[in-house]
Amino acid sequence: MKRKLLFICAGTLLTAATVGQALAVTSSGTIGATLTLTNGCLINGSPTQNGINFGTLDFGTHPATFSTLTTQLTGASGGNTFTIQCTTASYTVAITGNTNATAPGTVVGTPGTPARYLVNTANAAQGVAYSLYSDSGYNNVIANNAALPVASTAGGVNSYTLYGRITGGGNSVTVVPGTYTDTINVSVTY
Repeated sequence: MKRKLLFICAGTLLTAATVGQALAVTSSGTIGATLTLTNGCLINGSPTQNGINFGTLDFGTHPATFSTLTTQLTGASGGNTFTIQCTTASYTVAITGNTNATAPGTVVGTPGTPARYLVNTANAAQGVAYSLYSDSGYNNVIANNAALPVASTAGGVNSYTLYGRITGGGNSVTVVPGTYTDTINVSVTY
């Protein structure tokens, strides 16, 4: 009887162990991983999309009795250019306007098309008209929203520059001395 009881206990334990294994279920599935990349550009080597410093157009310090003044862009990363490298070959760079497009009360210089004015920071009624050009010969005026031509390309990086010119100062003694500023807006569409 002890043997029979031992067989029954052993059989029950074996059955319980088998039932435990039979109840274990494994479920499996998947996790989807995705990434969506859009076109991008490096401007002056940075992937920043807003608030980009493209450089400065500094006409310098001169007597108020000037006649004609010229300058070339000083790029934010040095030199006379700003650089652009994009993941797409089809992009455009354009001057989209400037802060002071409306003539202040008194203007010195000959306004171009489009009109651009450096305005006296101490007296907003005083302005100096200037124009932007894509060439050092001052033959190609930069229009708002027109594609800016590439100045040079090296290693897949395009360089752009621009030139500023003030004409018609006329050696006038009526120009109010001071600092004159404007902000030129640039867009890169890709």
